[in-house]
Amino acid sequence: MGDEMKNSICVTLGNNIKKYRKLRGFTQEKLAEELGVEIKSLSLIETGNCFVSAKTLNKLSQTLNVSPSDLLEDANCSNCERLYQDAQKALELLKENPAKLKALNYILNGLL
Repeated sequence: MGDEMKNSICVTLGNNIKKYRKLRGFTQEKLAEELGVEIKSLSLIETGNCFVSAKTLNKLSQTLNVSPSDLLEDANCSNCERLYQDAQKALELLKENPAKLKALNYILNGLL
């Protein structure tokens, strides 16, 4: 994955987290507390300067009551269908086996 695409995904993810956080009435402080992360980390994620682990993405989607694909969706993205399919595959892996979660997290960290 190229840097430009990675940055685009990070910005999209951050914007969507911020949008859904506000729609659900969460402050950054409250959402960070729910996720078990520092406010600074959440701020970096929301500004597109930091990506999240698969575990945190799953926690975010549960806490904000949206699907992970909703958090990754970009209305202007030509690759949305592929991103959606990738997110669906990742979720299936997470459901099947906790060891796969660890492997997926390792792979994602390697890409970023």
